Amino acid sequence: MIEHEGIIEHIDGNHIKVRILQQSACSACHAKGYCTAADSSEKTVDIVDSSGRFKVHDRVTIEGKASLGYKAVLWAYVIPLVLIVAMVILSTYIWHLNEIQTALLAISILAPYYVLLYLLRNKMTKIFTFTIKKSDSTNQSLL
Repeated sequence: MIEHEGIIEHIDGNHIKVRILQQSACSACHAKGYCTAADSSEKTVDIVDSSGRFKVHDRVTIEGKASLGYKAVLWAYVIPLVLIVAMVILSTYIWHLNEIQTALLAISILAPYYVLLYLLRNKMTKIFTFTIKKSDSTNQSLL
C-alpha cells in the first residue's frame, strides 16, 4: 500500500486537492543538511470523494494500491526504454542508418509517445486513483 500524509488545500464538490510532501529515502537522514543528495518536494494530488467528511486544512492520509506504483513505473520508464532500444535496433540493423541518425530517431520516438500519454490523461486519471482518510492525531508528520 502506498501512503502519503497531506493537508487538504481545496475542496470543489467531490474533488479534493491534497498537498503532500514527497520525500526521498535519504531526506529523513540526520545528515541531510550537509548532503546534496537529500531532496523533497511538494505535490498536489486530486482525489474524488463524495462522503463530505473532509474540510480544508484537515490532515489526511491518501492511499493507493502498490500496483499503481508498478503501473506508473511501466508507463514512465519501461515503455520509453523499450521504444528507444527497439528504434536503435531497427535503425541500426534493418535500416542501416549511421549513429547520429540512429540516436536522433531513437530520441524522437519519445515525442509521439508522450503526446499519446497526454491525450490519454483522462483515462489515466481513472486508472491512477487514490482513497482518502483522516490522519491519526498521534501520527502527525511535518508538512
